[in-house]
Amino acid sequence: MKRREFVVSAMAGMALLTGCGNTPATPAAPGTKAGGGETPTAAPAAGGGNLARVQAAKVLRIGVRADSPPFGFTDKGNNPQGFDVDLGFRIARALECQPVFVTVTSGDRLEKIKKGEIDVVIATLTSTRKRAKEIDLSLPYFQDQQMLLVKAESAVLSYRDLGGKKVASLNGSTSIENIKKVNPDAAAVGFATMKEAFEALQKGEVDALTGDGLSLRSLKLAAEKPDSLRIAGEGFTVELFAVGLPFNDSEFRGKIDEVLTELWNNGTWTRLFNKWLGAETAYNLQSTFVMPVLP
Repeated sequence: MKRREFVVSAMAGMALLTGCGNTPATPAAPGTKAGGGETPTAAPAAGGGNLARVQAAKVLRIGVRADSPPFGFTDKGNNPQGFDVDLGFRIARALECQPVFVTVTSGDRLEKIKKGEIDVVIATLTSTRKRAKEIDLSLPYFQDQQMLLVKAESAVLSYRDLGGKKVASLNGSTSIENIKKVNPDAAAVGFATMKEAFEALQKGEVDALTGDGLSLRSLKLAAEKPDSLRIAGEGFTVELFAVGLPFNDSEFRGKIDEVLTELWNNGTWTRLFNKWLGAETAYNLQSTFVMPVLP
């Protein structure tokens, strides 16, 4: 099987940052049973102090998605899985904390950080200047591109063909805003979950589905008839994923950046990429991403 190259250059992408339920799970390592229960709630410390609070509690509440494989999803046993989940587990371990995974959506993930319902969000969150005015953002830990998923027989070949077409995307995502920019004649239709958006595409209620390229590839691979769907054209934005944190807390953000740097330098990031996206997976990808780590 020919291996595809997943070209992701974070350093080049930094200039393009303007581009792109709620059931808590008890502490569980990826791949272990996740039960129900109450998630501890504490408002972010005023003017910082979140790192000390988290380490004193020895619990890190991590917002992850449940509808975005290979980054965040739940398996048949309702266990959190995915690249973002594994990354969150290792960040919690580096902080000597127990991870508590809390399901978030594209629409509510920033609010959960601001309200103190979670400590960090690791949920395919694209780093943008607009978001940096509401929450703190870590170093980028991944890069993707926005793409289009359409039915195989569709006349849509790229975003240029979306004039007068209905395009599904997630509420609260950069994808829905980007479509309005790249083709103002397209009709963006927002959905709460990727499952709902995908069902709308399959039923013919929308003409295309847009989002992070890897999430769209995952939907195609998991479809009952994968050949009935296709990715239309190339990626048309740069999506740099970052860890979201409480606003105006440089100490906490700096510590997360240190942990990400260590995970990159010791090869953990590469092992996670290979586990979820590498040659032995259905994606069969090779990464050229270079994390802009701390010196």
